Amino acid sequence: MRSTDRLISICICTYKRPAGLRQALQSLTRMAIPSGCRVETLVVDNETAGSAAVVVDDLHRAHPALALRYMQEPTPGVSHARNRCLNSAAGDFIVFIDDDEFVNSEWLVELLRCMDSTRADAVFGPVVPFFEMPPTAWLVASGVNDRLRFPTGTELPWREARTGNVMLRHTMVEDGHRFSTDFARTGGEDSLFFAMAKQRGHQLVWCDEAVVHESVPVQRMTRSWVLQRAFMGGRTYVRLEARLGHRWPYLYFALRGLASALVSMATIAALYVRGDARHVRHLCRLYGHLGKVAARFYSHGPYAGDL
Repeated sequence: MRSTDRLISICICTYKRPAGLRQALQSLTRMAIPSGCRVETLVVDNETAGSAAVVVDDLHRAHPALALRYMQEPTPGVSHARNRCLNSAAGDFIVFIDDDEFVNSEWLVELLRCMDSTRADAVFGPVVPFFEMPPTAWLVASGVNDRLRFPTGTELPWREARTGNVMLRHTMVEDGHRFSTDFARTGGEDSLFFAMAKQRGHQLVWCDEAVVHESVPVQRMTRSWVLQRAFMGGRTYVRLEARLGHRWPYLYFALRGLASALVSMATIAALYVRGDARHVRHLCRLYGHLGKVAARFYSHGPYAGDL
């Protein structure tokens, strides 16, 4: 190891997902490390019982090159765990993946290549679903697991910026920029983080070659889970707009959401009568609109890690 090597800190926040965490860490053992770089891997456990400790210990003994570090964040909520990562990471670059994801072999190389070529402050890559069992027709038609992809180098709007697969320069957080704890238990903290980063002039770009896969377990392939997620997403979106300074956000989005919900119901009925599985996609939109209507009255919710 040379003193001139650049350090990349790979961060994984985890909460009651030992099997997913093991898969994520094992995929890191097979990844290529960019030339002139070294890595450290931080696992922040947001469960007070520390269920992730044994997983990290096993992988650390078997793969010392990952330079695994384990720590617990006792304050519940994903924002606290992510901020612990930012406060602890020593790298020139900080990378986040989730504890239900696993990476491709060239993933890290592609992220850094794009970072260097675009001089961006943060680089995002695709998150592709990996279903634990073949998805049903309605689940595919719902589009709930589909995420937009862009040509490499595309500058991203904050609404498409997430922590599921991102590399950011350490300079982005040296001024104390952190994840808002107001969204610690509902999600949306990452969207707000990158929205505020854009307001500060930071550049966010896309790298379509830096792929990770997200495991979709059976319990996330039910209609009830999909619709609950859509509802929560709608209400969180309004709270984000409120934080970012939208004028009269709760009234505006409640009225807009109500009007859109009425339109959605007509479309759902027409598709359902024809037996068209795409009615579920519109049903998800309906629940998202209802979440916007209810946003003023549901500022808090279950910890996202419980879903």
